[in-house]
Amino acid sequence: MAQFTRVNGDFKQVMWLDAPDYTNSGVNAITSAVTVQPQGPKLAFGTVTFTGAATPSGSDVQTAFQTVQQLATIHIYEFTEVGDNSDTLALAIYPVEAWDFTNGGNLDVALTAALGYAVTTAPSATFTN
Repeated sequence: MAQFTRVNGDFKQVMWLDAPDYTNSGVNAITSAVTVQPQGPKLAFGTVTFTGAATPSGSDVQTAFQTVQQLATIHIYEFTEVGDNSDTLALAIYPVEAWDFTNGGNLDVALTAALGYAVTTAPSATFTN
């Protein structure tokens, strides 16, 4: 496993919007009572299964993206063309409370209305690449 010697950096937050200034006080510096998320935001994972004929270049995937992005940011996605009206779109979104991925949840309802045909959603996602 590769290692490197860190010559700068700390345990401080990436950005603190209500602070008057940000100073790096050295390696392993820490700030009290400040929430730090070093790996990025917590993500919600889910899968959309299209019951229509979705294709990567088709408008269905674009419509799904636009619908999801009304309330959330897509951080990771993977479209899998399965065929036989069961193509899938695996998603990792932020914030985690934006959409309910359970089947029949608010994302299922919104996508069904936007696409004009039923979709199913599930609160888990598998990324193969």
